[in-house]
Amino acid sequence: MFTKGSGRLELAQAIASPTNPLTARVFVNRVWMQHFGRGIVATPSNFGQLGERPTHPELLDYLAAEFVSNGWSVKKLHRQIMLSDTYALSASEIEPNKTKDAPNTLFWRANRRRLDVESLRDSMLFVSGRLDTAPAESKAEPLQSMSKRTIYGFVGRRKLDGMLALFDFPSPVSTAESRMRTNVPPQRLFLMNSPFVEEQAKALASRIEGDEPTKIRKAYRLVYGREPEEPELKLGLDFLREANWMQYARVLLTSNEFLFVN
Repeated sequence: MFTKGSGRLELAQAIASPTNPLTARVFVNRVWMQHFGRGIVATPSNFGQLGERPTHPELLDYLAAEFVSNGWSVKKLHRQIMLSDTYALSASEIEPNKTKDAPNTLFWRANRRRLDVESLRDSMLFVSGRLDTAPAESKAEPLQSMSKRTIYGFVGRRKLDGMLALFDFPSPVSTAESRMRTNVPPQRLFLMNSPFVEEQAKALASRIEGDEPTKIRKAYRLVYGREPEEPELKLGLDFLREANWMQYARVLLTSNEFLFVN
């Protein structure tokens, strides 16, 4: 079938050919999965007879066709998904819908999802003011010694970074169609005791100025992107009477509102 050289170029061209609809469907499904936590096909690496059927086959075909017609532009695909009504849904549960579709396979609401470990680390560095947004110019560095985005960090095959391993980063020695989702006590213990989290809490506390109510409001805007409600403001003031600002900043950074996409 392939006659030029090793045939690898011809194979790649055949895989990405507009006449091969499977490639676009698989790619679109994986992008959808990143945004919603679950793909239109729940088995992203198996579109065959042993895989699950698509919940919305017409939508999958439409997005795949648009993806190809837009020149395989991933940016346009992201925009198309993120401007949809489905992406704008809240995570609030509606009892009749929950009765009919408790797992939310039909995407009638948003799925609450914990940030993946890369986004979690980058977000903590960002709100603390310590994130170095410049592209990496040299070889990958250990995560413990760098303030750049996690994507530039070194991933060891023999020994995976402890934070990555704890928060479900896939093993680099084998393929994984999706990440496992765990919620175990060591993850919470890490957030309570990790020197990395403590460093970000100290940095966050040091960048906020003003009287106590003003500082709490500034902290909420930095960490959560919103103003605190009156009960939250009162709770923060009460907490600060017994603790310091570094401890309060750590509470904000390890809260469910910061850790989860809602």
